[in-house]
Amino acid sequence: MGLLKCIIVDDDPVQREIIKTCVEQIKDLKLVGTYPNAIEARLALQKREVDLIFLDVEMPQMSGIEFLQNFKDVPQVILVTSNKQYAFEAFEYDVTDYLSKPIDMDRFSSAVQRARYYEENLKRKSKEEFIFVKSDGVLVKLNAFDINYVEAMGDYIRVHTTGKRHIVHSTMKAFVAKLPDSFIRIHKSYIININKVNKLEDNTVAVGATELPVSRNNKKALIERISKT
Repeated sequence: MGLLKCIIVDDDPVQREIIKTCVEQIKDLKLVGTYPNAIEARLALQKREVDLIFLDVEMPQMSGIEFLQNFKDVPQVILVTSNKQYAFEAFEYDVTDYLSKPIDMDRFSSAVQRARYYEENLKRKSKEEFIFVKSDGVLVKLNAFDINYVEAMGDYIRVHTTGKRHIVHSTMKAFVAKLPDSFIRIHKSYIININKVNKLEDNTVAVGATELPVSRNNKKALIERISKT
């Protein structure tokens, strides 16, 4: 598990030191810079790799909210402020978490854990978003999340996407290793994308416009997964 590279942006030098002390107590974090305003922080982001920003809301020149409004593609942000009225507004900008001053160390640790989870989850999804399959002798790039289901056919599999099928020389087990967690086996011959399920009824499941059999051994796991989506 790699370190999260973070910066602190706060116009108050005392608050910067408080946050720095909190950062030093978390082994997952590596502080790579502290900045007194959002303008300097923005320039720093153009020069170095940063995973997480501890961002004060109430700052001169440019507030934390204005920073989020004016710049795109910023790393994860944990907002820090003494004014709770910004909490709801903050989450409109997809911040990771929100900390109130004075900072509680347990709450700080919880916010960092959330940032760690998001970082690992986003990287995993990014890594697995596309897969390559050799279909009819041609290497084809597929978005894994466009796949409705996969059907076993001996030493081959048939990959069903919306409106198209790809015949691939592969075992089911080898192909499954390439797929993200949104896929689940429902039968010895079928693996489905849980996000494409329309209906579960008796021993069948509707994936898009297709009804597929669900084995007795796999039905319980399928119901549990559907209940969590």
